[in-house]
Amino acid sequence: MKDKVYSQVYSILKTSREGVLDAIKGLADIGWDGIEAMGTNTGGLSKDDFHKFINDLGIRIISFHSLRDDYDREFAQEFGAKYTDVRPAHDLITVDQCKRSAEQLTKDCEYLKKFGLIGIVHNHATEFWPVEDDPDHNTAYDLLIRYTDPDIVKFELDVGWAMRAGINCGDLIRKYPGRFPVLHVKECNEVGKTYEDLEHFPRKVMEMMPPKPAAADDSKFIKGAPTFTDEQFKILKDSRKWNVALGEGLCDWVDIRNAAESQPGGCDAYISEREYFGPHGNEEDPFVWAKRDYDFLRAL
Repeated sequence: MKDKVYSQVYSILKTSREGVLDAIKGLADIGWDGIEAMGTNTGGLSKDDFHKFINDLGIRIISFHSLRDDYDREFAQEFGAKYTDVRPAHDLITVDQCKRSAEQLTKDCEYLKKFGLIGIVHNHATEFWPVEDDPDHNTAYDLLIRYTDPDIVKFELDVGWAMRAGINCGDLIRKYPGRFPVLHVKECNEVGKTYEDLEHFPRKVMEMMPPKPAAADDSKFIKGAPTFTDEQFKILKDSRKWNVALGEGLCDWVDIRNAAESQPGGCDAYISEREYFGPHGNEEDPFVWAKRDYDFLRAL
């Protein structure tokens, strides 16, 4: 696969702000075409020096996650990014909530166009749970696609989380062709059986979160992203052991690739993202897993 193989920096760092330059260089050394960045962390470099750092590595930042304001969006534009994630503004339990979220997503993605960015809706697994008051038993994901403007709102299908919900991703892409210019490449070896199985953050983890700090003290948050204790990380890690090595789970990657490439405009990027490293040893070395995922995607 040529010029389409990217890695999400989150896979290396999770919510840490430390070591971003080493993370990006390590991914470049493996051979990835580029990265999906988490926020605007430059590792302490000035914008100009960070530009030089990226250019010298010969990689591209195709997408950003967690852009919070216009400064961040301008930053992404300066670095030539094409995409950034957008998230629903409401819970997705009822049809009305899904419709209101779809309306807001369309507005958000229209606004992003002024920065040269395409908004992509990123999913986890609960979006594929049936909406409670929909007589046709549509999922929230179906309703978000149905009620957003197809010319403005695109989707970054996270294959692993969708598979965790029992979704055949090739069929989903064929059902809504042209809506998926970017895929998050993630493996899954076990379909969740309950809503709690599908939750992004286990309830126990969220119950252990401290109150959100006041604006004057944001030491527990990374520009909106929570940090976790060792105990919380262990719970998170144990809850995500379904995220096995690419090719060793339930996903039919050839079918998914074929479906993605057959869309109008094809697929711009296959972005590897890891929730869990293991269980084949070297669990604490994410670059071992980044290399495995890179080799798999290059051969796909």
